[in-house]
Amino acid sequence: MYDFAVAGLGAIGSATAAELLRRGHSVVGFDRYHPPHTMGSAHSDTRMIREAWYHGSPYVPLGRDAYARWRRLERTSGRTLLRTAGALMMGPEDGRVLAGHPLASVTRGGTDCISLSVQEVAERFPWLRPDPGTISIYEPGAAVLSLEACLEATLEAASAADLRFDEPVVEWSASASGVRIGTERAEYRARRLAIAAGAWTSRLVPELGLPLEVERTVQYWFEPAGAHAPALADGPAWVWELDREGTWYGFPPTARGLKAGMHFQAGRGTEVDRVDREVGDSETEALRRLFARYAPGAAGPLVHASVCLYTNTPDENFILDRHPYHPRVVVFAGGSGHAFKFAPILGAFMADLLTDVPPRHELSPFSAARFRSARPWTPPGRR
Repeated sequence: MYDFAVAGLGAIGSATAAELLRRGHSVVGFDRYHPPHTMGSAHSDTRMIREAWYHGSPYVPLGRDAYARWRRLERTSGRTLLRTAGALMMGPEDGRVLAGHPLASVTRGGTDCISLSVQEVAERFPWLRPDPGTISIYEPGAAVLSLEACLEATLEAASAADLRFDEPVVEWSASASGVRIGTERAEYRARRLAIAAGAWTSRLVPELGLPLEVERTVQYWFEPAGAHAPALADGPAWVWELDREGTWYGFPPTARGLKAGMHFQAGRGTEVDRVDREVGDSETEALRRLFARYAPGAAGPLVHASVCLYTNTPDENFILDRHPYHPRVVVFAGGSGHAFKFAPILGAFMADLLTDVPPRHELSPFSAARFRSARPWTPPGRR
């Protein structure tokens, strides 16, 4: 019998396995594919790690802790995992990105941020053309994570575990003596189980009725172009809420190209087995229209496009909690498009709950119980 089993070896699951190993436990882990892969959420080159977007929220201390853990993993792995590039948060004052006056909140929290006028944005970053009235917060210390390198380093840290790739968990049961895990190949036993299965989570815990929506989103890479192409590589990354189109983001170019895409657009809900993984010309052209208006000339020919899956909760906050009927089981779900940057600390939280160690941060904002009144859970046997 293993001490712990982990279902899902993406960013959170692999971090959980690595942390449990670090604490001296035996671990078996499962994934339906072989990470890094392009079928879920943990792929697509880069992610931001920043504080200014998470004004006055529990994410600020989590971000600092995660940043320190990524740096530590960078040192121990010998890989380059992140670089400082800065980040711009832009949008209307009353929008979702900047609501609540984040500059004051994050400054009180110790984050070095600068409020920029439209003219100052154009002077500092001349490839950008914000509309009049756009509010901009610049965080010089924000960094860009090299996603695949981060995941590879995390899996390497977990390599002493029994990692079973291309072997998805299809069922599990828990009792006073432990947890039984069934895959397509065999049956395993462990004292406790962590579930971090991303878009496949609802299949493993259908009895919880978690209000999770799988969202199809597309990331694009363009050749950097225009007179300012050399300067684009220095940053910043941006998150830019637009009035009608949604929230547009972009990253400094890597060897793959200038990455951009859209967060949280209506009508992109899907089912994990029915995801359209083809990217249509009309989708690409819609993004090109944004570049033409707000970053004219910056995006050259399309290099690559890739479909990614968000698993969203109604409030866009994570679920990280014990299973309400099986205390030997801990569930992470609902990364909502912003979990990767926190992976090392979320893996530590999962390990804390699995080993009955009090977490160093408050986890009540991520309790699954907050959704009970909105969508009551159905106990097992009553479905």
